[in-house]
Amino acid sequence: MPAEPEAMVADVVAAAGGRLVSRIRLQKIAYLLDKLGAQSGFSFSYHHYGPYSRDLDSAVLDAEAFDKIKETFGRRQSDGARYSVFEIKPQGINHVYSFLQDQQLRQRVRELAAVNVTILELAATAHWLAMEERVPDWKAEVIKRKGSKTSGNRLDEATRLLGQLGLELQAS
Repeated sequence: MPAEPEAMVADVVAAAGGRLVSRIRLQKIAYLLDKLGAQSGFSFSYHHYGPYSRDLDSAVLDAEAFDKIKETFGRRQSDGARYSVFEIKPQGINHVYSFLQDQQLRQRVRELAAVNVTILELAATAHWLAMEERVPDWKAEVIKRKGSKTSGNRLDEATRLLGQLGLELQAS
């Protein structure tokens, strides 16, 4: 029987070291985990920041309601934009994994939690465009959709990240 969605959220936060910053990061990690074989059951569609799951967003609320995680908010110094900080509840420090039982997937979460969130967003978007939408020139499409976020070799870093995960894309 698959894990409850709120348990899946708690698993990701716990695997990240007990703390994970940004809803965007959580969404992209969950998407990439599924592409690595995690089988969360969350359905994804394309949204402003790339692959997005409404079900996952709801599961975050349930995870907090069931006292599995705590969500607090911070503000970026550069522009004051608000972001989420997810933490495993103190009683979850010795977390028992229901969804991420595979040690390799938990290691991937730790790695992805440390990646710049823009690189993560670009990687998930590139994967989505190439593999889900099957856009032949996915690189041009990522640049079109993400604009300045792709500058400074960030798109190259994102494609390298996908390669390191074993999710290499066809050259466009």
